[in-house]
Amino acid sequence: MKLFDRYLLSQFFKIFLTLEIASLLLVIVYAVTDFLLAFKVSDTKVVFLYTLYLLPTSFYILSPVVFNLSALVFFRRLLAKNVDLTAQSFTLSPLRLSMPVAIVGFLMGGLFLFMNESLLPTLFKKLWYIEKVFKKKQEVGRIVSQLWFLKKTQTGKYFVYIGNLDVRTGRFTNLFILTVSHRGKIEEVVEGISGRWEGKNIFVNSGKAYDFRRGYFAEELRNLSLKTEIDLSEVGIFAEKITHVRMSALLSLYMKGSLLGLDVNRYLSEVLYRVGMSFLPVVVFLLITERVLRGRNFKKGFLYLFLYLGVGWFVASSPKVLADKANLQPQYALIFYALLLSYLLKRVYDLHKGFRL
Repeated sequence: MKLFDRYLLSQFFKIFLTLEIASLLLVIVYAVTDFLLAFKVSDTKVVFLYTLYLLPTSFYILSPVVFNLSALVFFRRLLAKNVDLTAQSFTLSPLRLSMPVAIVGFLMGGLFLFMNESLLPTLFKKLWYIEKVFKKKQEVGRIVSQLWFLKKTQTGKYFVYIGNLDVRTGRFTNLFILTVSHRGKIEEVVEGISGRWEGKNIFVNSGKAYDFRRGYFAEELRNLSLKTEIDLSEVGIFAEKITHVRMSALLSLYMKGSLLGLDVNRYLSEVLYRVGMSFLPVVVFLLITERVLRGRNFKKGFLYLFLYLGVGWFVASSPKVLADKANLQPQYALIFYALLLSYLLKRVYDLHKGFRL
């Protein structure tokens, strides 16, 4: 690493660490205030754990703002000393000038991806548990509601719906099974009142079956069983809030759910969202860098910061919006990702080319 790069990084990190510490202090104040005003317990251990879990998650959530505010202050100091003009006079492009901080941004994006696979889902789950138990005084359960899946056999297909499934005990209520032949003809309908899921087998304790192969023939059920493709332990992850699931598990749910005929768009959308949010700090940094160094105007850079933060957040969130609100495949969000990437590459090219002095 060259001496000039070390100088730039030292100047940036002084600003970044100062703003980061200030933001985390505000998080601590928020956590303590929230505990004193809203929590229904007075245990100091709870507020300690609540604050401890909140700090790294806040670092991740606030990073696009803190990182780029630090970059703006950093550039303001460089512009005040005419470092950018001096660098260009020595044929160093604006891209080369901003490269050390950009590398830090890319490394931070990789760190956030790792945290989304390891630390963050666990922390989000612990925060959710603390708020649910000690703040809202609600009971924590693991219930899967409205679970649909498809089972294919040599004779036809089974469309299975379970109204409520307790993944801890395997007991369920409101079962519906529709058996369809390869020709698309409905052969049997099963309505189960209650039952249990053990391993890879579903057992129906009571209910009714309607056999259309023998006409509209109804009979009371006793201990009907159906073999499934997935184990009850694998179903348990469907009971988790999506923010509590690791990225690798989300991809596994997406692939397994596709084979079972489940609605898997929400799992893929969450993966795309996390990738977008992880690299949002460096994307916004490269965009505002071009604006600040071209116009040498800190105030305009401040306005562009909030503009690009809004656009970047919209693009990163578009997979979840399409999957959850519009009921569309999250892959359509890749159009927004591609448009933003092409715009970003154009700005990076301008930084590489440089500006007229």
